Amino acid sequence: MRHFKTPLPGRPSAALKLLTLTLGLLFSFDAGLARAQTAVKPGAVESSPIPAPSAGAPATPTAPVTPSPSVQPAPPMPQAQTQAPAPSPPASTDAAHATLGPAPSDPSTPDELTIAPKAEAFVVGEASWDDALSTIRDAQKKVRAALDGAGIKVSGRPLTRFVKTGDDKFSYEIGYPIAEPTGQVSLPPDIKLGTTPSGDAIRFVHHGSYDDIDGTYEAITVDLDAKGIEVNDAFLEEYVNDVNDSTDSDLEVYIYVFKK
Repeated sequence: MRHFKTPLPGRPSAALKLLTLTLGLLFSFDAGLARAQTAVKPGAVESSPIPAPSAGAPATPTAPVTPSPSVQPAPPMPQAQTQAPAPSPPASTDAAHATLGPAPSDPSTPDELTIAPKAEAFVVGEASWDDALSTIRDAQKKVRAALDGAGIKVSGRPLTRFVKTGDDKFSYEIGYPIAEPTGQVSLPPDIKLGTTPSGDAIRFVHHGSYDDIDGTYEAITVDLDAKGIEVNDAFLEEYVNDVNDSTDSDLEVYIYVFKK
């Protein structure tokens, strides 16, 4: 029979240590398995699409939209009061300021135009150059007074036609274009009826006092000579505005010379 010897205390044998390790592993495995079997496992989460609302189901209400303040329409504009157009000035007033041709686009440059004849009332006479402007103004007043007395309408600015000129004197026809008389008219014997000068003309503009108009005529002579243009000896002055003083620098005169 076999007898076991008792090991020395404090130092276990190799077989004993192996047995203890094996038993410990077995117990640990059994305990872990038991815990695994008893632990609550989370269930699987199943998802499904949200069913579409049926045709008859009411729509899910949405958050209310706060209406913006309504814009009040602007009050209608008051209708402008229709006013009757201002009466046109009398035809004689417009006609009395008309010139023989349209205003020049560039007063510093002579222009060429064709002058149509118009009925005219005028006086004839002779005067010295020293009294030129006063003679012209007095003759204009005389003709205008006679026309007003006879009820004849003036249809243009006053004119002076220098028929003949000399060193000291000149012969003239001074008057106004008029509306063609339709019947017998009663005028003083020294008031003549005729027509204004007409035809192809070159127009020059004098702006300044009447005392200085000789300088404009000198410039006209130089211009015509340089261009070789031949003109009639008689020339015509048309007074765009009225002045009584020969030194008044506001005077404007159209000077017409007629080609031969």
